[in-house]
Amino acid sequence: MLGSVAATCFALSIALEPDAALQMEADRQAAQEWLVQHPTLLRMMELQNQERARYGLHPLTINPTMCLAAQRHANWMASTGWYQHSNLGWPEIIHSGPYSPEGAVTGWIYSPAHHSIMLSGGTQAGFGYSVKNGTPFWVTVIQ
Repeated sequence: MLGSVAATCFALSIALEPDAALQMEADRQAAQEWLVQHPTLLRMMELQNQERARYGLHPLTINPTMCLAAQRHANWMASTGWYQHSNLGWPEIIHSGPYSPEGAVTGWIYSPAHHSIMLSGGTQAGFGYSVKNGTPFWVTVIQ
């Protein structure tokens, strides 16, 4: 009996340990670090921020959770070949076909609906890019 009480108390102390929760969050962010530092995705953000600056808007910053969701959607479109918006819960712009971030962002600039999302008041964003059979798929979500 005493052994089970001690084990329960030990388990509770682990569950309540704030350092463990902080470590789990740090591990989660580290697992996404490759994505938020990917040169293609950073270039997408840079180009969109240049366009936003023309209108006096604050720059976008990468949100790792949104970036992971955008990347998953880009991967899904590439793997299925379906070109469609997701239900991610954020305003979203997608593109298929351009072979560079410049081409994708230029396409969004010349599309009034996509351009208005790019110029929304949000400052947090996620970016995704995936290619299958030579066809690139681009995703940006903004909040």
